[in-house]
Amino acid sequence: MKLQNMKRGETTEQIALFNWAMRSTHVLPCLSLMYHVPNEGKRTNGPVLKAMGMKNGVPDVCLPVASHNFHGLYLEMKYGNNKPTKAQEEYMAALRQQGYKTVVCYGAEEAKTEIMDYLQDPERMPLAKCINAPWIDGMCDGVPMPGRMFAKEPCRGCEKHRKTRVESVIEANMAAVDDCFKRPVVKAIAELAAGKPLKNITLEETLETINKNLALLVKGDWLTVEQSAAVLTVAMDAYKQARKGKGE
Repeated sequence: MKLQNMKRGETTEQIALFNWAMRSTHVLPCLSLMYHVPNEGKRTNGPVLKAMGMKNGVPDVCLPVASHNFHGLYLEMKYGNNKPTKAQEEYMAALRQQGYKTVVCYGAEEAKTEIMDYLQDPERMPLAKCINAPWIDGMCDGVPMPGRMFAKEPCRGCEKHRKTRVESVIEANMAAVDDCFKRPVVKAIAELAAGKPLKNITLEETLETINKNLALLVKGDWLTVEQSAAVLTVAMDAYKQARKGKGE
């Protein structure tokens, strides 16, 4: 809904919030469940609505999604100097006793932040970055690391991440490798591309360490010689990128 001709207030902030939610469902499909509880304003059929179950004090917005040990999230939208009423405070207190999170938000931006904090998986990329990242055909390009050969690690673990060329090469050749062996190798190559060697050693020594680990995977029948060579080629490209980034 367009807001240009509307006076800014709780109504416009709430419309802006739901416009944002609608645009963000490609990242957070659960936002499609969020709804407004229309308790505000005076109505000619107030007694009928009360008989139907309308209650004073119910927060404006409900996100019926469990997260962080809460059953759901309720937002009371305010603007300017407006404060929650006694009925709203009491209702929110009762909701908290039942395991729901309640927040009073002054404007759409505060509400967005509260929603993203509520839904944030601590093991994943911050949701604000996910929402702002490039998305094409339902897939995210991710947040790139320095050197741009790899996306950041939380992105690489996301099922909606569109892999870079080198990520695809590594995945194709290390698909049979147990994750406990694969992850350190991939992380070392990604960090190398960003100009970060393994702890207490040089870039050259990092590349050699990666090579040795790949050789061990070949010896353990996790990789073929050809697969190891393909991954090592990526590691060598990462090393060249690191040297280039340092101006060498």
